[in-house]
Amino acid sequence: MSDGSYLVSKIPLGEVTVNIGTMLLENRRKCGKQPAFAQREKGIFQYYSWLELTDDIFKFSLYLGETGLQAGDHIGVISGNNYQRLVVELAIMASGFVSVPIFFKYPVEMMGDLLDFSDISMLIIADDGQLESLPVENKPVLVLGSGADRDENRTNAGNTAFYDDVMTKVKPAPGALDTLEKTYRHIAPETTCLIMYTSGTTRFPKGVMLTHRNILSQQAALKVLWKPEAGMRFLCYLPWHHSFGGLFERFFALHSGGCLAVDDSMGRDTDRLFANFAEIQPHIYFSVPKVYKEIISRVITSPEAEKIFFHKDLKFVFTAAAPLSLAISDVFKRKQTPVVEGWGLTETSPCCTLTALLLDRTPGVVGYPIPGVEIQLGEDDEILIRGDNVMTGYYKLPEVTRRAIAEDGWFHTGDIGKFTAEGLKIMARKDRVFKLSNGEKVFPSVLERNMTNICKFINHAFVFGAGLDHPLALIFPNNHLLKSPDMDETQTLDCEHPQSCEALSACYVHCLHKINCSTGVKFEHIDKVIIIDRELSLERNELTPSFKLVPRNVEKNYAAYINCMIQDRQDKLPADAYVVEICSCGNGTAEKSADSPVSE
Repeated sequence: MSDGSYLVSKIPLGEVTVNIGTMLLENRRKCGKQPAFAQREKGIFQYYSWLELTDDIFKFSLYLGETGLQAGDHIGVISGNNYQRLVVELAIMASGFVSVPIFFKYPVEMMGDLLDFSDISMLIIADDGQLESLPVENKPVLVLGSGADRDENRTNAGNTAFYDDVMTKVKPAPGALDTLEKTYRHIAPETTCLIMYTSGTTRFPKGVMLTHRNILSQQAALKVLWKPEAGMRFLCYLPWHHSFGGLFERFFALHSGGCLAVDDSMGRDTDRLFANFAEIQPHIYFSVPKVYKEIISRVITSPEAEKIFFHKDLKFVFTAAAPLSLAISDVFKRKQTPVVEGWGLTETSPCCTLTALLLDRTPGVVGYPIPGVEIQLGEDDEILIRGDNVMTGYYKLPEVTRRAIAEDGWFHTGDIGKFTAEGLKIMARKDRVFKLSNGEKVFPSVLERNMTNICKFINHAFVFGAGLDHPLALIFPNNHLLKSPDMDETQTLDCEHPQSCEALSACYVHCLHKINCSTGVKFEHIDKVIIIDRELSLERNELTPSFKLVPRNVEKNYAAYINCMIQDRQDKLPADAYVVEICSCGNGTAEKSADSPVSE
């Protein structure tokens, strides 16, 4: 429902589960011996039933009760996705404590800064080898594993326990589980259960404080919209310290009584991803555009991969974090598999909007508000959100919280959008908008979306140009697809198949011309880009865990390329750069840079 500047769902939210503990107890009762979780152990998938999962959560809750921690204490968690991690985090939240997940691949110094800032009372970690570098002296530490490989030289050795040892020793006293169930059920919905750090695309991460009600209101909305059935299978690689995987996907699988299987490909090993996909055959799949590009690259070059991915039980796929190009979604359309897109932030638990379960979609449009969520456009068309999904605030940042959440409850997202006949369209991050020399504003996200949508051989684009006459861009290719010798030419959507960056730069001239012709305002025309023969990476912190650009790091890591473009010194570009240039008449040129040693 919309009045032009305001959107709200016509569908009521419905009943919201009181808290996470109650959700677990209800699923134990309803699902019992049905599988709740699966992960590879010694090469094969090991399954855990809802009874087994909740038994272990109960045990760990009893252990937490013996540590001397007080309700509301913060417990840091540093680990990849696995069964032990799931058990401990659910026990923490269900028991009235606060889980503080931290990305296990952050540099140790950053982990330490976040743990220190978070005021943790206990740390749970996958690898005890990092303990000497982390601020955990005199704090209890639990290592997810056995004590077989313990390092006796740790400075914190006396305060360190091991998961396997703990779970073996816990013996519930008579009546303990009844008392624990009462504790679970009596946790107030407004109780903070999670501090989840933002991706930090522009600055040091902020700790988002989320309640049981925040998280579970999302699941009540998805239950109404998607009508999930108990026993559905999910294959999960999205990291749980991040909102997309840790809130949206993980809790949807749990809340619906499904089976959440861990994909140990981490979204990067495509062979492993397909092997896991073949075995689990998920009913619904959650991923991000970068990984969908890799999947479809494999699908259109391999009939076997096509059969594995588009299996008979696949209901739909979900994408978020960045727009999915039509070149990719058209493949899903041909296979009669809907692509659902959503939008939201960690601060909104995270989902605010969803597109419908349809085969046709419009890139950049993220649909209408889910039940219980209101949206309006504020000053400069900033998207404002209100609902049970909005966080209570940023940890230890009261002034930042006051600027973000107005007294009437509207959360200022920092995203700029507009309303269309199909729902909300995301335009740009407010802090990335820049002005050209003529004072006109440029929305880089829109241009980046156009540049990746038009060519499936491109993974990412980075647009810049503050103070210049026209915007410029760096292009990063999809090297797997670009250099695949087995591409079926009949499935390349009327596009030539360049098999090198040099060939891509030659044909991308025409794509760039099409983009400029479709842009209504001339000052947004991009007359020069550089295609760089490498891909952005998580390891260099150029991408967030959901594969969104980290603009400040891309700008820093590729400063040499950017400076050469701004100074119009193509002769000084590194050897892996290919220049694509459009002249005013619309004709284009492509050239390889001079082989000059420029350091980054």
